[in-house]
Amino acid sequence: MAEKKYPAGQYLSALFGYARDFNYNHLVFEVNRFKVSVSLQRRSNTYGNADLFYSSADPKAFAPVLSAINQAIEIAELEGDRQATVKTPDLTREEQIFQFKLKEFGHGKYLLDLSI
Repeated sequence: MAEKKYPAGQYLSALFGYARDFNYNHLVFEVNRFKVSVSLQRRSNTYGNADLFYSSADPKAFAPVLSAINQAIEIAELEGDRQATVKTPDLTREEQIFQFKLKEFGHGKYLLDLSI
């Protein structure tokens, strides 16, 4: 059921495509035991600053998406790189490169900031 609700490739393709089309440069995943929230942030002198809520989901339903991002981050860390690459099959560019920053707040709450 989780894969049918949030297939990783399609979701990430839509997310990165939307962020690129509207000049958002940060994808922020707020994760706790009960909910995953995804928001987009723009920090730009040209286009101005903006915050946009994108989606929210149950962590079990969202697991394939977080797993795909986590795999890309783990490979980048093993290679000693600060940039990770994730597959986005529905976009013209089939790979998306991003920098990542993970913050842990304790009690099972995390914030993952992907800079594209």
